Amino acid sequence: MTEQLDSPDPTGARRPHRQSTVDGAHGALAVFEWGAVDAEPLVLVHGLSDTHLVWSAVAALLADGFRVIAYDVRGHGRSAKPGAPQDFRLDALAEDFFALIDAVSPRRAVHVCGHGWGAVQVWEAVCDPRANTRIASFTAVAGPNLDHVGMTLRELAAQPRRALRLIADPKFWRHGAGSAQTAAQRIAYPPRVRTWLIDQLGGVARAYAPLASTWRADLAAGVRIAAANLPHRLLWPRERSTAVPVQLVVDTTDVLVPPFLYYGSARWVDRLWRCPIPADHWLPVTEPLLVAEAIANFVEDLRAANTSIPHQ
Repeated sequence: MTEQLDSPDPTGARRPHRQSTVDGAHGALAVFEWGAVDAEPLVLVHGLSDTHLVWSAVAALLADGFRVIAYDVRGHGRSAKPGAPQDFRLDALAEDFFALIDAVSPRRAVHVCGHGWGAVQVWEAVCDPRANTRIASFTAVAGPNLDHVGMTLRELAAQPRRALRLIADPKFWRHGAGSAQTAAQRIAYPPRVRTWLIDQLGGVARAYAPLASTWRADLAAGVRIAAANLPHRLLWPRERSTAVPVQLVVDTTDVLVPPFLYYGSARWVDRLWRCPIPADHWLPVTEPLLVAEAIANFVEDLRAANTSIPHQ
């Protein structure tokens, strides 16, 4: 059942126009939509300890041109909260994603953008054969493919001289010591636990994001996703390739996801674009206009290049 929503929320951010629930692979997923139901579909996937709220500003900016669909990842927000560790593996999260798009856009391929671990999840789906017909484009914001990172680390470990040359190259690490001044200073969202972590890691400007009432459960779910996937994928990486057009939005001052983590992606992606932005990790909140422009421009460029993406 879909609920129509029209009024703004108390924080001043634009609320979704519609809210519904769809059956994920292992439980219900809370879904939130902006824009016309017949517009080109764009799915937004949040990262660890966040909810759909992190996309509110980006979604509002894109609602005129897209049917924007965000959802609470399993374990987060209003979505189901499974208990078994394997339920938080990337393959299970990718099954949720495919279940979602099959429910909300069964006959039309979707564009998708993921942030942080949301992008990590979408990488899993994008490298699945089903993506060739179900995903029109993928924009990854501050989220690399863990298998690509693992393959790169393995190769560098086997070639220490090459590794030393790369490590000595400033371009391999370049992200700056601090963060660009962004709109974060003007956003009156409550601070999160990560604020302290960011300060400890690099003294970058404080980033704020919408705080859901479920933040304690969200934080726990985020820890479980990282624990279930990070060591496993880095130690035992798979060869994962995709023909889906991929845009990397690289936060060049990000101390959590430095640019060198994308080093090996070009080998595994047939069509890869790179969009560097001098900003911190939480771009959807601190620079929503830049994120919205990057997504819209990417889709428009693909149309102009006469790819398989129709303008509908």
